[in-house]
Amino acid sequence: MAIMGNSRAYPLFRSAGAADALTLARRLCSLMEERDPVVELTAELQTAEDVWRMVGVLPKAVYNAQGVPFDSYQWTHEYRADTLPRDSYGLVTLLPFRVDAEATVGEELEDLFVQALGRGPASIYWDGSWPDVPELGLEAYAKYEAVQVVFNSLDIDGELPADEHTVFVHLSKFGDLPRAEWLARQVGAGVLGESVPGR
Repeated sequence: MAIMGNSRAYPLFRSAGAADALTLARRLCSLMEERDPVVELTAELQTAEDVWRMVGVLPKAVYNAQGVPFDSYQWTHEYRADTLPRDSYGLVTLLPFRVDAEATVGEELEDLFVQALGRGPASIYWDGSWPDVPELGLEAYAKYEAVQVVFNSLDIDGELPADEHTVFVHLSKFGDLPRAEWLARQVGAGVLGESVPGR
């Protein structure tokens, strides 16, 4: 799930409870001045059971088989729900799968998405912009501001497996520690470490 680029991300909260991480992420979203109308959902599905649970939540998504070696005859390993192998053996030979989907804010798919997760890394990403905070001299920045909750991982790329779930705030590429600290205070959290490159 490599993400890199034009923002800086600060971890503000870590919990063994996925629902707790999602709740705090939503509280941060409520602070946004503006929010994009879609939320991004990404997950690595490591078992056949993971795949079928997620198909129940995202039946129209594309499922990309990661366990298949490249060959020149099949340029893609993308499957729609109705083209996935129906037998367990056929599905297992393609594991893991990666799913990337967008959902309309207000559909409230996030809870169902979290309930369908297995042990693989996953992420929910809400794009938007933070408000001005005049008392701290903080002005809104139109791009690269977001809330991200990463499940089963300690980092935004999902490359450090963990039994915990981490909430990050994305800020402009200038990395705004006072803004991160202000956001953390609004939700009763704290900045847990240095910023890392975002997206």
